This record gives sequence, C-alpha cells and structure tokens, in this order.
Amino acid sequence: MEIVVRPMQSGEAAEVHKIGRRAFTWFESLWVSKPREALVAVKDGTIVGAILYKFMKTRGTKIGYIDYAFIDPHYHNQGIGGRLYKASIDFLWEQGCDALTAIVKDDNVGSWGLFLKNGFERVSLSEGVRQLGLWGMLGQYLGTPFCFGAGMEFYVALRDKTCVSGKGGSIKQLAAYISTNLLLFLLTIFRRPENALTFFIAYFIFLSGGILAGYFGTLLSRRKWHFRFNNGGGLVCASIQLTGNMFPMVGNWYPEEYENSDEFRKDMGMTALFGWVFVLFLSILSILMLSQHVIFRYFREIGFLFLIYRILAIYPFESYGGRRIYQWKRGIYLLMAIISLAVMAIIYFS
Repeated sequence: MEIVVRPMQSGEAAEVHKIGRRAFTWFESLWVSKPREALVAVKDGTIVGAILYKFMKTRGTKIGYIDYAFIDPHYHNQGIGGRLYKASIDFLWEQGCDALTAIVKDDNVGSWGLFLKNGFERVSLSEGVRQLGLWGMLGQYLGTPFCFGAGMEFYVALRDKTCVSGKGGSIKQLAAYISTNLLLFLLTIFRRPENALTFFIAYFIFLSGGILAGYFGTLLSRRKWHFRFNNGGGLVCASIQLTGNMFPMVGNWYPEEYENSDEFRKDMGMTALFGWVFVLFLSILSILMLSQHVIFRYFREIGFLFLIYRILAIYPFESYGGRRIYQWKRGIYLLMAIISLAVMAIIYFS
C-alpha cells in the first residue's frame, strides 16, 4: 500500500511520541517530548514515522526547524524515510519559510544523508551567521539542543539560493578543532593555574595525538577520508571546563562515501580503536613515569577522563569513538572496556 505523509491529527500525539521513544536509544529517548506539530508517515493505516518541527522567527525571517525525525524500527529499510523527509521539507517550504535548519549527530548517516539529498548543507557557525544573521544563528544555537549536543552538526537549507558549507577541507577543520578546544581549555586553566603551561601542553598532546592515531587507522582501508570538526555542544563543554574538568568538543575522521556493510563498520571501528590505543598508551606511560616529570601527572588525569569518554558507547559520549567499535565488534569493545577499567583503577588507587 502507498505511504502517505500528512500532518499529525488531533489525538495522535501520544502514538507519535511512543514511536519516537522506540526509535532512539534509551537515553536519547528521554529527550523526545510529546509533539505539538508533526508530519507523520502512514502505511496501511498505521503511523510508522514522523518528523517533529517548529517555526522560529527572527527579524522578519521565518525558519522551519526540524526537531526530530524517526521511523519505527520495525519499518526500517522500506524507503519510508526518503518519502517522509522529502514530503516534510516540501511542506515546510509551503508554509513560507525563508530557511530550514536541523541538527544531526555526526555518524547518523541515515538522517544527514537524507538532509543532503533534499537541499541542506552542513555548515560552520560562521556560515550560519552569514546566512541567518547573528540573531538568527543565536536563536538557533540557544533555542535548540545544538548548544548542548556534543558531536552534533548544524544543517541549513535556503529558499532562493544554495547554502555554502563554509567548513573547508581537513586542514581547516583540524585547525578549527584544535584551536577551539585549546581556547575552551583556557577556562580550565583559570581554575587551576599551577603549572598551567605544562597542563596546556599535555592536553594538546592528547588532542593532536588522538587525531594522528585516528588518521593511521584510516590508512588500513582503501577509502577516502576527511577530518571534520563538529561544532555542537560548545556551551556544555565550556560549562564543564569552567568547573576545572575537561570535556572537549568532537572532531573525527569520516569517509567520503558511506555504505551499509561489515567492511565499512570495520573501517570506522579501526579509526576509533587507534585513537583509543593512543590514549591507553599515554595513560600507562603516566603510571610508569609519574615520578619523572609533572607532565605525567597531567597525563594521568587527562588519560583517566579520556578513557571514560572512549569506552562509553551512548550519547553524548558515543562520538568519541566507543560506538564505532561497539557497532563493529562487540567482543573487541568489551575487551577495550575491560582494559580501560583496569588502567583507570590503577590510576585511581595508585
């Protein structure tokens, strides 16, 4: 039977909410609220997916923001997502929007692939300001989960013109990742000024070394890769680092083309595994060399936190690599978690 996409009707919000809760992991599902406005995909009289949206106005500009998009897990791989996205985006344009926006997790290919096919572009914050204006971008940043979403990226579609990405190639993205995280790290140093330069250098080594290790992981595949800085979650990262702790914004290696295969999941997992091995190496080195130099004390502290981030395969930590390994080989993920916990225990009790 044909799939019908239509506005959600009175009395259907509870059912749409229930499907949304099923479509996400248990933690992410906690944030899926009961919808006020939505477009639903209906098959054989049953709602099988929905796109939740809202309108935001800034200085005469009407922006349609796509809040959540999901398909009931029982109806995946039936072409429903493509139909739902296209019909929903056409509907939002018909409502007189000047621009459409969305935020998507970095590895959520199912969602961002459909956005790209429907005229969206993944954009930098500066490009978002250029296209939406300072107040428009500020409204998007603070009026959506973007400011809290570590690993999230911002997508824009414009009515009358093509939106430029503004992200640039890997070199530009690497520079943005390193410089932004080091600037945020200054907030940590203000709370802990002792040996600030040494602490700063230790943090830089973890950031840059993790990128380099991930790059070596990409060399084991024949795919073309690029580095991308994910600009979501800046507010929560800054807030945590103001307390004297470390929570870096996310950057990672991504293949130019995605595919649904075991070989692809292996290639993605290898980049994350190499990054984890680097963090593990520095953490073990810090245990062995603690008495040699103060930098190893900071290696211990940073390594302890980064090992936690690397082994958590749930949002908001999954973009640090743990989920890639979990989706590739659960046995390897379990071994990685056990080794990490053992090293963390040694650091904590020594």
